[in-house]
Amino acid sequence: MLLSYNNIVFILLLLSVSVWGQDRKIDAVALLTNTRILSSDYYQGRKTDTEGGRRARQFVSNKFRQIGLEVIPGGPGIQQDFNFYNKLYNLHAKGSNIIGYVKGELWEDPREGCIIVGAHYDHLGVYEGNTYFGADDNASGVSAMFEIAKSFIDEKPQIPIVFISFDAEELQCAGSQYFVESNVIPHESIFLFVNMDMISISDEYNLGVSGTHYYHEYKKFVVEAAQGKMINMDFGHDKARDKENNWVESSDHSEFHKLNIPFIYFGVEEHEHYHRTTDTFDKINIGFFVEAAQSILNFIDLVDNKKSFQRYHRKLLK
Repeated sequence: MLLSYNNIVFILLLLSVSVWGQDRKIDAVALLTNTRILSSDYYQGRKTDTEGGRRARQFVSNKFRQIGLEVIPGGPGIQQDFNFYNKLYNLHAKGSNIIGYVKGELWEDPREGCIIVGAHYDHLGVYEGNTYFGADDNASGVSAMFEIAKSFIDEKPQIPIVFISFDAEELQCAGSQYFVESNVIPHESIFLFVNMDMISISDEYNLGVSGTHYYHEYKKFVVEAAQGKMINMDFGHDKARDKENNWVESSDHSEFHKLNIPFIYFGVEEHEHYHRTTDTFDKINIGFFVEAAQSILNFIDLVDNKKSFQRYHRKLLK
């Protein structure tokens, strides 16, 4: 039986009680509401360079403005437009990354050192009359990004945090590739890239975490971020032996990894709704989604206080 939206909101309010004790907390109702909106018929599956994709772009950019995120000094503004060619589909298209940031308490300019949090907003669109709604992939990650950004607006981070919703991830990560090549933020100034892509469907409450094989110092922060929760942090999919299920090149973090920029990726295993028309709002595991988003927020809050980032900052200024 499918739950009505009012019943879902009620359940979310109950779930929110479990995170009220946190210094920073996810607004569970807003988290699910925005996921529901982005995966609705109106956005037509959010395919890059389509009417649905442009509507999604406007929705995300409006949210960034409402939250109060600032534009990168000397950057392209809140919207970074780019043209690209996808050889696989013989496609020439236009995309738009949405970018904003929060100033840090210790320093304000992200070009002097920052954490970047990413989540792509595009999906597969409409094919042969069937809409690929992309609730888990990746309306879930974008909605979590909104709530994480709001938390750091309400209470400033120690160092600047940049939030980017990438376009054209489904077209071989064209948006994230363009961003890193644009050098809006110098590569050496990106201390860590945190990527969220599919974080809302897991009956087993398993949230995959990749990147700690390369950047093992972050594992302790991931473990601490999930303490006291039902969620299981499933480390892996990032070693050479994981040939058939390696996630290192599976999403936007791959473009950062190619440049040796540290990354941590959060996402679930491929499930029966992955890249199917059934990836709809009603399939989301509500309790898991709220705990996943809260744990990722906790992780970012913990690494924001990482002392080595302050040392990196001082080196950049020399």
